[in-house]
Amino acid sequence: MKMRHLLGGAVLLLSALLPGERLAAQQPVAPLILIVDMEQILQDAKAAKGVQSVISQQYNAYSKEIAQQEDELQKARAELERQRTVITPDAFSLRAHELQQRYDDLDQAVQGRRQALQQSLNEAMGIVKNAALAVVKSIVEARHANLVIQKQAIVFEAEGLDVTPEAIKALDEKLSSVPVNLPKLEGEAAKSGAASPDTKK
Repeated sequence: MKMRHLLGGAVLLLSALLPGERLAAQQPVAPLILIVDMEQILQDAKAAKGVQSVISQQYNAYSKEIAQQEDELQKARAELERQRTVITPDAFSLRAHELQQRYDDLDQAVQGRRQALQQSLNEAMGIVKNAALAVVKSIVEARHANLVIQKQAIVFEAEGLDVTPEAIKALDEKLSSVPVNLPKLEGEAAKSGAASPDTKK
């Protein structure tokens, strides 16, 4: 018992001798938490919707173009089959090979266009995402928060912590649209799918 008292007194004495500032520095900072749903922002913001609309329109137009080319190839294949009995085997083999090459070229073109459209989407949405992060940062600074949590990781939240609607509104005011650099079509220059960004402050 006596040893315990001595140890206890030593701890109290040591605490008394430590500078107050050092003790204060050891105190954990109280978290001031905000919640944000970046996925919702990148889906509901005006600029994001504009980008998605441009890409969708381009994809639909290209799909129609591909469907037309596929129809032409199918007709060419059917015509070649009808000619099988009136042309030499070598001629049939040569035309069949040429037709298959056209199919292969079309498939390669489709893959290339899809990749190009995906790249255009990624580039434009990257601009939107960077602007969204800047908006969230401004909200965090204004509220003096020191921790931001993604909404998908939250099980329970108190009212007022989710700043997603506020971020969407601020982003719409800051950036209403972004340019979409669409892939070049054959014989055409690259197109821009939207006007220059609106930089109202």
